This record gives sequence, C-alpha cells and structure tokens, in this order.
Amino acid sequence: MTKSKVCKATLGNGLRVVIEHRPGSPRTGICVHYGVGYRSERPEREGFAHLFEHLMFRGSASLPPGRFYEHIHPLGGQANGTTHQDYTDYHQLVPAAALERALFSEADRMRAPVFTEHTLAEQLDGIEEEIHQAVTARPYGGLPWPLLPGTVFDRFANAHDGYGRTDRLRTATVAECDEFFQAHYAPGNAVLTVVGDHSPEELLPLIERYFGDIPPRPFAPSPDLREPGLTEDRRQTCTEPAVTAAAIALGYRLPDPREDMTGYLAHVVLAEMISHHGLEGIQAVSAACGVFGPLDAMDPDLLVITALVPPTVPAQQAVKAITEGWAPWADAPDLGRTQSQAVQRLITRHHREHADGYTRSRALGRLELLFGRAELLDEYPSLLAGIDRKQVAAAARRLGTVPKGILTMTPGTTRTRPAPVRDTGSAEAADGTGTDTPTPAPGAVARPIPPLGVQPPPHHGPRRETTLAGGTRVVAVQDSRSPLVELRWRLPLGVLGWQSPEDVDALVQLLGERDRVAARSEAMGGSLHLSTDGQWLDATGYTTPSTVGAWLELLGDLTESVAGVTPLRTPPPRHRDPDPIMDTALRRYWLGGTRPEAVRGDLGAVHRTILGRGGGWLVAVGDLDPERFTADVERALSGRWPDHFSRPTVAASPEAGAMPSIDGMLALHHDALDEVHVTLSAPEPTGDTTAAARYLATAVVGTHYRSRLATHALGADLDHSLYAARDVCLGASRAFIRATLPKQGAARGAAAIREALRAFRTVPVTTAELEPIRTFCAAQLLGAFDSPAAKADLLRDCVSAGRAVDWAERLPDLLQRATAAEVGEACAELFPVDAMTLVALGKPGPVAELTDLWADKGLAGR
Repeated sequence: MTKSKVCKATLGNGLRVVIEHRPGSPRTGICVHYGVGYRSERPEREGFAHLFEHLMFRGSASLPPGRFYEHIHPLGGQANGTTHQDYTDYHQLVPAAALERALFSEADRMRAPVFTEHTLAEQLDGIEEEIHQAVTARPYGGLPWPLLPGTVFDRFANAHDGYGRTDRLRTATVAECDEFFQAHYAPGNAVLTVVGDHSPEELLPLIERYFGDIPPRPFAPSPDLREPGLTEDRRQTCTEPAVTAAAIALGYRLPDPREDMTGYLAHVVLAEMISHHGLEGIQAVSAACGVFGPLDAMDPDLLVITALVPPTVPAQQAVKAITEGWAPWADAPDLGRTQSQAVQRLITRHHREHADGYTRSRALGRLELLFGRAELLDEYPSLLAGIDRKQVAAAARRLGTVPKGILTMTPGTTRTRPAPVRDTGSAEAADGTGTDTPTPAPGAVARPIPPLGVQPPPHHGPRRETTLAGGTRVVAVQDSRSPLVELRWRLPLGVLGWQSPEDVDALVQLLGERDRVAARSEAMGGSLHLSTDGQWLDATGYTTPSTVGAWLELLGDLTESVAGVTPLRTPPPRHRDPDPIMDTALRRYWLGGTRPEAVRGDLGAVHRTILGRGGGWLVAVGDLDPERFTADVERALSGRWPDHFSRPTVAASPEAGAMPSIDGMLALHHDALDEVHVTLSAPEPTGDTTAAARYLATAVVGTHYRSRLATHALGADLDHSLYAARDVCLGASRAFIRATLPKQGAARGAAAIREALRAFRTVPVTTAELEPIRTFCAAQLLGAFDSPAAKADLLRDCVSAGRAVDWAERLPDLLQRATAAEVGEACAELFPVDAMTLVALGKPGPVAELTDLWADKGLAGR
C-alpha cells in the first residue's frame, strides 16, 4: 500500500495543522486536539476538563445553543468530544460538502465560546448522569479507571479521579469557565487535523480564512508529571455488593515511549498476548497498554491487567500467581510463535481501525499533539514488526520484578471505594488559577455561516463482477486505503434452514470445530467468522493480499460434506434476542405448510441445502487486483458445486414473483422480557424494489429522526423506540416496523401505531416534508463508503437483496429525482397496516392485551 502523505503547517497564531489527502473519500474527518486533559486540573476542581468539554458544544458567538449540530445531524454526520489524561479532542465527520461549515464551527468555539449559568447547570446534570451510568450503576464501577491510577501514582495530577465529584463541580462559576478557556484553549495549544478528499493546496487557504485571525495568546504550561519510582507494591481494597467474584486490577508503570519506544511496544505486544491467551487459573483476563490505549498519553502511563478471581481463590493468591507467571512467559518455548502472532494481530487491527478518515483524523492529531509526530500512525505497523522475542521476554521479566499498584474489589454488603486522592503540594496548579493569563478578549460578533459546497458522488472504485459456474456471484473492488482485503460470503438458508434455525446454529458450530477456520485464518494474519441470523449464513473476515488464495481455500473446505461428522459439543441454545425470535416465528408462519426437505436435526441435509448447491454471493474489497482475485476464486471454488445452480425456491422467491400479502397475528411469550417487542411485516409489492421512492418512503415513515412515526405516533408520554426498515425475508423483499413498548402501555402503543399508519394514507407527502429527508438520506449513504470494511458490508447487502453493484453509487442522484407523489404512493404500498403480519413478544399478560386489542373487530373495521 502507498502510505498517505501527511502535510503539516503552523499558522501565525501558533495553531498546528495536519492534513491528509484521502482521494475518493466522500466524507471528511475534522478534529481539534487541545493540550489539556484531566491531569491539568487543580485540586478541588477534579473533573473540570471533562465538564469543559461538554460546555464547548453549548454555544459560541455565531452558534447559539443548539446551533452547533445544524450542519451535522441533518446530513447524517457525527460530532463528539472526549477528555483524556493530557488532551481533549473535538471531532466531526461530515460530508465533504460540509467541510467549510465544520471548520467554521470549530474556529468559532476556539475564538469565542459562550458560557452561561444555564448551560453550566444543564451540563452538570448531564455529567452527573454520565458518571452514574459509567461508575455508580455499573458492577465493579471504577475498576480499573478512574480508581487504579490513585493506587499507583503519588502526584495529584496523575492520581486523581478525572470524573470528579458533581457536588464540587456545582460550585464552579462562569468566570472560572472563562479562566479555564483562556488558560488552555489558545490556538498555540491546539492541533487541527483534516482527513478527506481535499488537497493541502485547497485546505490551507480555508483554514487560514477561518482560524488565522484568532489572536495568539500565552497558555498555561503543562503540569509536572514526574513520578518517583515505586519501591514496593501498593494495595487498595474496596467492596462491591451484588457480585459473587472478586475483581483485581494491576497497574504497571510503562517505559516512556519518547525515550524507549522499543521497550514500550514490547509491552504493547505482551498485553495483546495476555488478552488473547489469558492467564492460567484466572478468569476474564484482559490487558491494555495505556489507561486509554497505546500512545494515548505522555509519561507516566500504565499497563493495566484486570481479571475476575474465582470465589475459591483468595485475591492475594491470584495476584501472586500473575506475578510469578511472568518468568514462565519469558522462558516459554513457543514465545517466538505467540509473539509473532500477536504482532500480526496488532498490525492488522491497526490497519482496519484506521482505514477511515474519522478515526485517522483523531489518531493523527493525538500523535502530533503528544509526540510532535503525526507520521507515527503509519510508522506504527513497521515499528511493531520490529519487536522480537527477546524484547517481549525482557518486558515479561521486568513485570515479574517491578513494584505495581493492586486494586481489589471484593463482594460485600455495601459499596466502598478508596478515599479521593488529595493534593500533597507536589504538583503545581495547571488550570490557570494563579497563572499569568491575559484578560479575556472582548466578546466576538456573530459571523455568517458558510454555505454547503458541492458534494462529490460516492464511488466504489475499479471492480470486476462475474458469476461462477455453480451460480455464485463474485464482486471484487479495489480500495487501497488499507493493506488488507475485506471478504464477505453470504448464502441463503433455504426452506430447511428457515424452518430449522436451531440446526443452522449447530451446523455453524460444527463447521467451526471441524475446519478450524477461525484459528487458520488468524494464523495467516486475518480473520474468518461464521454466523447466522436466521435468514443468511455469513462468512465475514479479512486477510492480507498475499493470503487471499489460502483464505478462499477455507471457504472451499466449508463446502465439504458433514455427513457422519459428530459435533464435539452440545449445540448452544438459540440466541434469545427479541428481533431474531420474532423473525424466526414470522418465517415459519409465512412458509405455512411448506415441508422441510428432511427431518430436523439432520445436519447433513442442512449442509447440503445451504453449502452444497452453489449460489450465494462473494464480495471482496481492498488492496487487490479485481481480475486476479476473480481468477483466485475460480481456482479455489471451481468444482465445489454442480455446474448449474440448483437452489430450491419457495413460492415467495424472486423467480416466482412476490409473496402475496399475508395478514395475521402471532403472540410469543418470553417471561424474561420487561418490555413488549412488536414487529409489523409485509412483503414488498411487485415492482422495482430498488426504486428511490421506496427508499425515501421508509425514511418518511420511520427511519429519519423527524419521520412520521417518530413525531406523530406515540407522543412523549410513552417511553418507546420505533423505526421502519426494509430487508429480505425468505426469498422476497420485506418492509417492516419494529417497536419496543412498555408493558403498561403496549396495547395502547400498538393501537396508536396502527391508527397513525392508517392516517398517513390520507396525508400526502409534501415537498417541504420530503426535502430534509432527501438530503439526510443522500448524505447518510456516504457513510457506507467510509472504509473498505463498510463498503464490503454495503455491497454484500446490496447484491444479496437483488440490487446492482452500482446501485449505491447511483442512489444520490436517484433520490433527487423522486417526486413527493411517488414517495407518498410508495408509503402506502410498503406499509399496508391492515394487511401486515403482527408479531408480539413479551410476558403473556401484556402480549395478550395487545393482541386482543389488535384483533378487535371494531378497530379492524375502522
């Protein structure tokens, strides 16, 4: 792969700029990192950096509260912020056409944020709930973060709780917010990163236009983070109610990556090995290099190990076993093999996780801010590849001898936590109090918001389509944003599989055990995962370009008969998620009297039905030559199936025409559910199932955040979720509505949905209603082109639904052509509520009440 070239610049006010040109990316990642994190907070103001992150979204001179997201939500984009030890980042992902609006919004809050008593109180309420959900309401809350650093470190900056306490934060004033901004949010303390299909020559003048006139100013120095070395293990113990096992968290000081990158990365590899292989006698072990991830903080940082301790094992004994286990790790005969595999996993994961512009913008900006080297992002794989067995062994031996922090949570009648860390006077205040910061500049005036630009159409890239003799349709697309190949293989389950999803689950387990595809694909530096959702059998994975042929051979192995093969384990129970349960019942109901081809439990028959007849779809996207890939597929899969595709069909298959509308009602009982789940389904009528009008109709009814169901169906007094969608069910396209309703109001909610759908037929879709939905759908579609993995998922879903490969490329233009009248007609065709099948799932009482009301003759006749 040709590495992306990073362009760097510094504006006159000190703002550092990082640009990466990613040709062909329809969306752009924009990120601003500020050199302030929770280690910059002064005593009694723990959590202030996190509070300030929230406040920065709540208004600026040109964007009053609520206006910041106007260029994001209507365009299907996203924006957020996070607070870490040494930085706070603000990140956006928007269509390329919204680039200038994203730059404008970030510049406006860098120039002139607005803080008020109202927004301060509002955000404190939100933070209190966030802390409650993340720490208080969660079992083992606070382990390992934010509690473990207080066990390991001495300095207040390193040891204190980055969330803080809301009772203290509620004493904060608007003046202190202004002071914090002046102390830390200067342009010279920030890095702006832009990743997308924009050249530096195009971007730098725009960045200068929006950020260049922000005045430079001094900012608070970084806190002194130097820590004395530990001389012995440090321990803290607390208790947790309603748990049966103790949990431990161990924190080891890491080497400073600025001085010893090799030693640091050896610990990264070791942490990966621990997480993958576990530790003998210890449950649920995980290891992480860095409190928030590798190269995410300045020195000091921690290698963190967490584990559950079996009830029969004292926590101290578990810690002793981990400590004594480092030497065997270092001397293990197979260390070279396991170390090499861990390195390969880390490299491939790095490539996959940083294949999209949004993630890359955040990573490039972080590395530039912390280490002055954004280019580390692309150097990281080669640096990892240089770590050898001896270096990992040295890291393991080091961990067996150095002192560490040990945090233990044991079962108890009450929840107790270590006392908050207090300042010992060893760290200077770093949030601006007492520092020589300038007086805030006069309030800036509002500036005009720039218009949207021209959006380039999405494009898959060079590709090849073919159909094998056995009926398998192959789609190969070249996309060099990652040095990997994403692969998706999909097969319909057929009548037998649709009638007996439990047997398909057992078959998936049997194939995984027999062919060891997961372990074999991992050994080549990739992945292959088999799954089923009741409709399809999916093989999902990725591999390196050099091992594509071997990966395809794994698929060929899956087609070998399982007749006479006995599963090694009892098949797992069918998953109990509400949606698959309802869809399985619906398929059986719609199949009616269709007879399975064999008795249930005959895995050989199930295998022949799904994998023995050919057909299906194979999609590959990545660093490949489409022509060569197609030849590889021919070699790997030719002869595996009959020359002619012979998959059996049901009366509802596309070949036989659309399934007739089937109304009806299914009541399913599930005593473990506290809510009632409802699905309304109807096969799509004959006609063009790829029509843009049908795509828009689904959004008008229930996909868009201002859809008719969202705004008119149930109101605000009934806590619920509700959406409309389309997919494939059996052999035909289906339109459906899903709802989750509270037990007490389930019947009323279902009736309201029915009445709303009936009423929609008489209310025409207007141009004013359609335009924002049209804009949203066109922009949201761009997300499917963000990365090779997302594109592979899109193509698999497209071709398995009977759509052309270029459908998503053409869709933005088709959406613009669909008229309001066509969309209104499609709404009525797709969601004929009185001819849809109702499936209700929940406790018997609420479900019976709902179905009785649904079947009421008076209601049905209205």
